[in-house]
Amino acid sequence: TTTTTTTTTTTITTTTTLPEEISCIAFGDPHVVSFDQARRIKELGMLTHIEMWEQVRKVPFVYWSTFLESGSFWLVSSAQIKIQVLYGPPGGWIRDVVVGGSFLQGHLFRVTVEGLDVHMSWDGEPVLQNFPDDFSDGQGLIEARFIENDLYQDVEKLSGRRHWRLRTKMRSLELTLPSAVRMTINIGKGWSGENFLDVFLTMRKQEDGQDGHCGRGEGDNNVDWLRWRVDPLESLVSPPALLLETGRAMATNASTTTNESNVTTDYCTEGAQEEFAEPCEHVLNQTGNAIPMLFLDACKMDVCMGGPAMLSHIATVAYQAYFKVAAASAGVALCAFPPSHNHPYMWDPTCYMGGLGCLADGKNIEC
Repeated sequence: TTTTTTTTTTTITTTTTLPEEISCIAFGDPHVVSFDQARRIKELGMLTHIEMWEQVRKVPFVYWSTFLESGSFWLVSSAQIKIQVLYGPPGGWIRDVVVGGSFLQGHLFRVTVEGLDVHMSWDGEPVLQNFPDDFSDGQGLIEARFIENDLYQDVEKLSGRRHWRLRTKMRSLELTLPSAVRMTINIGKGWSGENFLDVFLTMRKQEDGQDGHCGRGEGDNNVDWLRWRVDPLESLVSPPALLLETGRAMATNASTTTNESNVTTDYCTEGAQEEFAEPCEHVLNQTGNAIPMLFLDACKMDVCMGGPAMLSHIATVAYQAYFKVAAASAGVALCAFPPSHNHPYMWDPTCYMGGLGCLADGKNIEC
């Protein structure tokens, strides 16, 4: 007698859903696009050109907020991730960015600008002292590239202006950090030639939440600005150093003279910036895409405060905001690939016929 035994094997597939990827931008004098505001920009990017403009015109929404206060504040504060910024006078141009927390295993990365100087350090030791340059800690905690921001030159060319700034370079720092944290830090230059910083951040929502000037990312668009001033005892830098830096920042109030024309923050916040509406519209509306135009009022304010050099700078920030926040999701929504096609393409409104990588789907130049 022969007995046959049949064994059935059951395979169970478990799908892990990653936390939402959220973004925040702090730029200019300073303006902050919170996690919630960036989410709205991302949603706009997935619409067609006409739908996008209809939404912008018909649905009231604040796409960024301005905070005219000097001192050290938490841009992001969570159990794992800490990002501290120093808003320096006048107003609050960002002068210092410190990244730390347990996700860096106790290490600190810092970028500081003082006058025309830029200082970068890892645990207090100078790094990235050349340009261009790169840095890695060798343990996978940080990959940093100090490079030219090509988008700045593209903005200058799109604007049609032909002057000495086409020969200048905007320097940017690209950071890849643990826990899927990515940062870009621009080194900008205002009217007087003094440097300031812009910060672009992308990270996953934290299980225990996040807060700070980037907000909670919970859809309530609520930021308690003054609450997030850094307590010296909780600072990523030493309490004496923080007190010294904060004292310098607070010594000059928000109405301090900012440039050679004796322009003040009061002057610019009381409507004088309207004279810069036309040049800002021109430099922001080069492609017809609505998202850069969301930064129109920020452009008027910062050009009033920082001088004509801010025109191309804010336009670069506006286009960076599109590419870092909305371009990938727009590619998924608008490129003409089959629904099941998991493609890595983005939607680039600056694309032109024959441009490298453009027309990837064979139907849309912008894909």
